[in-house]
Amino acid sequence: MTRFLASRLRHTALVALIVATLAFVLVRAAPGDPFSIPEGVADPGAARAALRAHYGLDAPLWRQYPTMLLSFARGEFGTSFASGAPVAEVVRQAIGRSFLLMAPALLIGALLGTALGTWQGWRRGRMADRVASVATTTVLAVPEFLIALAVSLLFAVRLRWFPATGMLTAGAASGSIVAQVGDFVRHAVLPVGTLSVLIAAVVARFQRGAVAEALHEEFVRAARARGASRRTLVVHVLRRTAPALCTLLGLLAPSLVGGAALVEFVFGWPGAGYALVNAVTGRDYPVVVAFVTVGAVAVCLSSAIADAMAAALNPRVRLDA
Repeated sequence: MTRFLASRLRHTALVALIVATLAFVLVRAAPGDPFSIPEGVADPGAARAALRAHYGLDAPLWRQYPTMLLSFARGEFGTSFASGAPVAEVVRQAIGRSFLLMAPALLIGALLGTALGTWQGWRRGRMADRVASVATTTVLAVPEFLIALAVSLLFAVRLRWFPATGMLTAGAASGSIVAQVGDFVRHAVLPVGTLSVLIAAVVARFQRGAVAEALHEEFVRAARARGASRRTLVVHVLRRTAPALCTLLGLLAPSLVGGAALVEFVFGWPGAGYALVNAVTGRDYPVVVAFVTVGAVAVCLSSAIADAMAAALNPRVRLDA
């Protein structure tokens, strides 16, 4: 295990360095200026030059790059051009808000997708399986923002069951804790529901194939020959598919930061995806590079955790360095 962890940490550091370097180069190569000077300034060129000097953008790239790496090594990430706040604080707050969406969405989506995929795999080829397959494929084929828009228009605009945007209603922070939690839950229902459906569709497609394959293995035939009940067979099949499912969920978890960007943007949820979209459109270089690098680290760490869980569930899986 120690060798595995050390290997994964080295791998994570290398991936973070490569991703941060690519992000550093690409965001600066993109057209546009991170500083928009308001009208009425006597000398906008001088004002823009002063801002570039203040944030160190007047230095050549070969000097900016090691400065960025040293900042990242200290966990500081620099200062946001848009807000002037430390980028580390911007990232921490945004990821925390995204976690409030991603954690319940991943849990609900994983449970629904596993149940649906297992049910489909057991009935593979029947009419019910075909209908469910068409439904999950349709969900995966339609862009996330269209699904989010449809959900918002139906449940927020037409039926008015839930708020359309934001985390809290204006003035809700002055109410009681119970009122704040209730208001937060009402705002979270639609984005969490949308992400849950998207995750469930991915998990169901994977679980359907895994269950259908497991049903043809020798251990299932042997259990059936011994007269095992369907519940016992389901338990055996779920145990067989659990390691691969853990790996899938481990890769899905960090990808939600990028995949949820449009969903957060549609529902006005101030999470990591929403902040990343605003940073890209506003040319906020430090914020963009920080989010991309943190996302890459999250993918590596989630993959390592998923591999460890798969090994715990299946002793035949070895944690090779």
